[in-house]
Amino acid sequence: MSLRLNGQFLLAGATGTILASLLIFLIPGPLGLTGPGSIPANVVAILSGLLLLAGLPALYRAQAKQIRRIGLIGIVLLEIAIVATLVLYSVEILDVAKPGSIPHPGGEGPPPLALIPAILGIALLFIGSVIVGITTIRAHVLPAAIGWVILIGSVLLIATFPLNGILSTILINGAIVVLFAGLAWAGATLSFRGNATQVSR
Repeated sequence: MSLRLNGQFLLAGATGTILASLLIFLIPGPLGLTGPGSIPANVVAILSGLLLLAGLPALYRAQAKQIRRIGLIGIVLLEIAIVATLVLYSVEILDVAKPGSIPHPGGEGPPPLALIPAILGIALLFIGSVIVGITTIRAHVLPAAIGWVILIGSVLLIATFPLNGILSTILINGAIVVLFAGLAWAGATLSFRGNATQVSR
């Protein structure tokens, strides 16, 4: 697969993730903003996640000589985080489409099948994006601003995660928009400029 095609997948996946974050507010789930997402929002999120899995390697391929093994670790952590969120979205779709199909041992609140991948996904997304943000800034292959946007988004994400209620939903999705805007920017840069050597520093 060419680097440009990888970049296009990254651009599409990151843009789709931003759209899915907005759909949470435009088409909320049956329990509102504090419950599981709606089926349309989760379907968009799953499709975007699959595109991200195909596109994220572009960030490593474009900077492999500069970011080396530590950068590869960051990309792998992001990939695992995406897989965890795919599990989360799949559980939410099943929970909304067929109420009672997912066990809720505690009665109210999210089921363990959703809570575990959510926590794992947020943690790995934070660690991976911090690594990718810093290594992108230091590599001088892509514009350094891309790394800063990714880094800022990851810090905002982990800072808002302990919050609860509607405010938590708003702030977490806002942080996701910032983080994935950085990834979309990286994807666009690789999509339209092709080889890493052609990318403006």
